[in-house]
Amino acid sequence: MLHLNDYQTGLVPILLREGRKNDPFFHGIGTLFSIHNMGYQGIFPPSSLDLLGLDPSLAYPTGPLEFYGKVNFMKAAVLHADLINTVSERYAQEIQTTEEFGFGLEGVLRTRRRDLLGILNGIDTEVWDPATDKLIPVNYSAKDLQGKKENKIRLLESMELRSSRRFRSSA
Repeated sequence: MLHLNDYQTGLVPILLREGRKNDPFFHGIGTLFSIHNMGYQGIFPPSSLDLLGLDPSLAYPTGPLEFYGKVNFMKAAVLHADLINTVSERYAQEIQTTEEFGFGLEGVLRTRRRDLLGILNGIDTEVWDPATDKLIPVNYSAKDLQGKKENKIRLLESMELRSSRRFRSSA
C-alpha cells in the first residue's frame, strides 16, 4: 500500500493504473490518498501533461484530469486511489457538500463516498502518555522532563549511536 499525501502525489494512482499496468512489480499495489486541505488541488495548464509524458487525452472534457479546462492532480487521485481519507470525519463529510468546502470537487468526492474515510488527525493522549507508558524505559511528564532525556540516551545507546555532549544535555 502506498500512502499518498495531497496533490503533489495525486498522479501516482493514475500512473500505476495506466502507465504501469503491465509491469508485474506494481501489480496489486494499493493506494491511500490523504487530503489535508481541499484548497490546494494542484491545478495546472493542460500543457503540463506534455512535460510529464502523459497522454493529453486524460484531460479531455470531463476526463480524469480535466477541471474547467485545466489539469487537476487531486481530481486524478480522488478518482483513481483505492481509498481516500481526510483529517477528520467531519471534514470528510464537509468536502462532499458544497463548493465552499469541496472547491469544485464535491461531486467527484460524492462518487467515491464509500471509499472516503475521515480519521482524526493526532494522537490518543491516554494511550500514548509518557507518564504511564510501560513501553518506554523511564516515564516523564510535562512537569518533569528528566525521563525524556534518559529515554533519548538509552535509545541512542541501543542503536549504537553516539550522542554529542550538547545533545545529551538537552531534553
